[in-house]
Amino acid sequence: MPLDDWRSKLAKAVKTVKDGTGELYQTTKINVDLGKEQDNLKKLYYEIGKKVHEIYQYGGSLGKFFDEKYLEIKEVEEKIEELQKKMEEIKKVRVCIQCGKEVDNKAKFCPKCGSAMTGETKEEQKASTLVNEKEEGIPELEIKICPNCKAENQIEDKFCLSCGRTLL
Repeated sequence: MPLDDWRSKLAKAVKTVKDGTGELYQTTKINVDLGKEQDNLKKLYYEIGKKVHEIYQYGGSLGKFFDEKYLEIKEVEEKIEELQKKMEEIKKVRVCIQCGKEVDNKAKFCPKCGSAMTGETKEEQKASTLVNEKEEGIPELEIKICPNCKAENQIEDKFCLSCGRTLL
């Protein structure tokens, strides 16, 4: 009996490590792809700026070059948005459009900059189950209570996740 119990615990631990490693690999791969696309976008902006400067320096006008670069920029922006959505699905978070902070799916406002969180992720929010932290031996997290809506927020949050009010 003790050997079977030990084997099942070991198998469970191996499965947990395997699942975590797979998610880490996917996250890292998407981050690399996202960085590449953002670099492509910066290069395109640089090329446009350089060309605009040259054109205006010599009294020229704008034309076909800018139409092509605009289409390239749109393609890169779509790729970046697609990669960010994949990352949100894996991590089950959304990314604030204004400051780039990863924000919990349930948040209506970004805790870092206070911007409204609009749009939804593809994966629906799973119902969370409350665990009695004292029984599990998990230390209680420090929280801030919003004076406006009484929502619980993390101690480092500057803005309420539910109503967007500044937290003291």
